This record gives sequence, C-alpha cells and structure tokens, in this order.
Amino acid sequence: MTNLDRSVAGVTCREVLFELSDYLDNALSEQRIAQLRAHLDGCTTCLRFGNDVAETLHALRVSAAQPVSIPPRTASALRARLTLERTAHNRARDPT
Repeated sequence: MTNLDRSVAGVTCREVLFELSDYLDNALSEQRIAQLRAHLDGCTTCLRFGNDVAETLHALRVSAAQPVSIPPRTASALRARLTLERTAHNRARDPT
C-alpha cells in the first residue's frame, strides 16, 4: 500500500489529490466537501499539501489580476503580428 492509498475518514489520499482542485474551487457537493474536509482534518500530509496548493493558486490568481505594463513599441509590434495572424487565419478558412 502506498501513501496515496491511505484511507482517513473513508477517503484515500489519492481521492483527495484527484479532487483537490475542485475542492479548493468549491466545485463539489456539500457532502463531498465534508468528506474531503474530514480526511484533511485527520491527514496532516494532505492538509499540508492542500494548503501549499491553495497558497500557490492564490498567489497565481493575485499575480494574474495585476495589470501588465508593456512598452509601447512592444505593444505595437504585438498588435501588428496579431493582425497578420488573424488575416492569415481568415484567408485559410475562406479561400474565395
């Protein structure tokens, strides 16, 4: 039996790992959240890992929400390239 097969409160560590993202996003049923919470309350390994993942996701979300400053020359070059790509894509879809 590996650590992932360890069962706490009727839930294995493998199940927690598989559903951790949905758990953190509150995308599971209340019953399933309660089951995973019971596992986390009794498994310090999963609790630590879950907390690390939650902190990482939070930091990424905060970072992604920050405006990015792009130098005007770079922004202009990017817009021009995107226009070329869009034009090429549209021509490939409709060759008439």
